[in-house]
Amino acid sequence: MRFSSKEQFPYERYDTLAEPMTVYYPTGEDELARHVFKTLERAGKLLAQVLHLPMPDLEILLVTKDDWELAPRGEFDDTDTLQPYWTEETQPPTLVVPLEITPVIGELTPEKFSYLLYRELTLAFLEEDERPWVQQSPLWAEEWPLTFAAIWLAHRLDGVQGIVSKDLLPQFPDLFEPEADGKTPVTIRGFDWYEDTSSNEYLQFALLLEQFACDLLERNVLDLLPRYLAHYRVEREALLSDEATEILADALGLGGAQWLEDLVYF
Repeated sequence: MRFSSKEQFPYERYDTLAEPMTVYYPTGEDELARHVFKTLERAGKLLAQVLHLPMPDLEILLVTKDDWELAPRGEFDDTDTLQPYWTEETQPPTLVVPLEITPVIGELTPEKFSYLLYRELTLAFLEEDERPWVQQSPLWAEEWPLTFAAIWLAHRLDGVQGIVSKDLLPQFPDLFEPEADGKTPVTIRGFDWYEDTSSNEYLQFALLLEQFACDLLERNVLDLLPRYLAHYRVEREALLSDEATEILADALGLGGAQWLEDLVYF
C-alpha cells in the first residue's frame, strides 16, 4: 500500500483557520472549516469527561478530491474510500476530512457527517491513552468503543434517536432476522476483515455496531467505556473473542453476560 507523509501534501495551497486547533482547508471552505472545528471541539469536551482523558493534540485537514492521494497517511490507514480518518503519520496527528464523502455510506446528513467525525475523534482519544493495546484482538472488541462513543455523542449533541444510518437499513432487510440457530446471518462477533471483504459486508457490520451501541446506551451503565478499557487496555499478546465478551459483560454489571448472549446479532 502506498502511503503519504506530511512533506508530500501541498499545504502551501491551503488556508489556515486561526483556532486553538490548527485547521487547513481549501480556499473558499471557511464555513466548513469552522463547522468541523466547532463540532470536534464540542465533542472533545464531552469525551474528555467520559473517558477521563485530556483532549488529544491534533490538526484538522480538509482535503479536495484532487489532493486526496497526497493526504498524509500511514501504511495501515484505510483510505480506499472517501471518509474522514485519523492518522499519526504527522506530528501532531491529523484528522483528515475529504470535501466529498463516498456514496457507499448513504445520505450524508449533517448528523451522519458529525458521526463520522466523532468516531475518528474517539480513536484519537484512545490512541492518546498511554495504556498498551492488545497485540491481537477481535475486530469487534476494537470497533465497538468507537461506535458507542460516536452514537452517544450523536444522541447527546445532535438529537439523534436510534442509529444514525437508518437510511441504509432497507438495503439489508434480513440484517436483524435470526436464523434457525437463533442468531442473525451476520453477527458482530462473527465478522472479520479479509482481503476480499466487500464494502457492503463491512457496512452490515457497521450497522450492527450502531444498533449495539444504541442497545448498550439503553442499559445506562455509568462509565461503561472506562470500565471496559481498564481491563481491555492491558499488556497481552492476544485476546480471544470470549475473553473480550467477558470483559464487556463485567463492565455491564449484573446480568451483563446473559444480556449480551440474548442479543440475536451479537
